[in-house]
Amino acid sequence: MLASDRRVSAPSRLTRLPWFAGATALASVVAVYALGKLAMNWLDVYLVFFGEQPEVESSNVVTYRVWGAIAFVALVSGVVTHVFNPLRRVLGTVWQTLMVVGGTAIVLFCYIPGAVDLPAPEQVEDGYSAPPCYSGGDNEECVGG
Repeated sequence: MLASDRRVSAPSRLTRLPWFAGATALASVVAVYALGKLAMNWLDVYLVFFGEQPEVESSNVVTYRVWGAIAFVALVSGVVTHVFNPLRRVLGTVWQTLMVVGGTAIVLFCYIPGAVDLPAPEQVEDGYSAPPCYSGGDNEECVGG
């Protein structure tokens, strides 16, 4: 039988590959993307140079909440579709376990709303950094005499 004589049966090929594996893979891709967005959001807040204080904006808090929820839904749906997959493999189970553990760690590590309560840096009051004093001859009000 020649290769050109065979009939192509696309529907039978599609039924051999259950949608569970595709849904699990899609959930994993979405979860990895969402975790990457959480990490980028965390870097957007905390990657500062030369002693600057991190500034948390309301957009950072909203971004954390949205991508955290997307990551949570993607991780849960990936685990659920993997559990109900009749053809699941050990490698997929290991991958889903690593995704849940790593995803939970990243979501907790990249927590942004708690950063709103950062303490202000202490200001050292010495004679050199104090504002100039114009007291009209009385030096008791001026720092350093």
